[in-house]
Amino acid sequence: MPKLYVTLMTLTVAEIDRISREIRDYYRQESASVQIQKIKGNFYEQVKEAMESLDQMAGANISPEKIDLYRKIMDKKDMMEKNLRNFLLKRYEKILRDSLFEIGSTVLEKLTPEEKLFIMNMHNQMQDYFGKIIKPAKEEDLEEALETVVQQENKKTVTSEEKGSEGDSEKEKAVQDMVEPMVPVTITVEYLPVATSMGDFYLHKNDIVYLPEKAAEIITSRSYGRQARF
Repeated sequence: MPKLYVTLMTLTVAEIDRISREIRDYYRQESASVQIQKIKGNFYEQVKEAMESLDQMAGANISPEKIDLYRKIMDKKDMMEKNLRNFLLKRYEKILRDSLFEIGSTVLEKLTPEEKLFIMNMHNQMQDYFGKIIKPAKEEDLEEALETVVQQENKKTVTSEEKGSEGDSEKEKAVQDMVEPMVPVTITVEYLPVATSMGDFYLHKNDIVYLPEKAAEIITSRSYGRQARF
């Protein structure tokens, strides 16, 4: 009994041709403009669907008597892949460029969900990378000052332990000295390494964080940030 093969193609030939033309149109638009252009939110999903449909069509025509049709299908797929690669190179060149700066709504509204995730990931990675390379002397001074604060706090902890036999009142005072009020601070510089008794942090401009009062005083006095108001 002969085997039955059922091929489920998600797209028709006409739909595949439409997507192929769309890839070429988007490539021309990107090539003609310095700014990134808006594309459909489901563009990549449709392209993937078209590729899968071509694979199914090719698989259904692998036989000596259908070799010409098989070659036409594969040529169509090869051309679509070539055009898609050209489009991606042109478009993602702009996305990578825009990821180096603050990303506004005018850029995000032109991107697909996949591209939005990509550009935000790249932006965060590049900001961290730049921060490790670009480290002004004043920030090194700040790190040293904050490290001094940490050492003083640690010294208080050791001292309070050594004086444990002097009575409960002194223990309570030592604990109170260690519990420092937390202050909300808005960071005003692009990159700021902060070392506190609570841990080390890398902050960016417009971040709002709660810091120990002494660390907050150092940051605000050196114009690295300002006390946040709520």
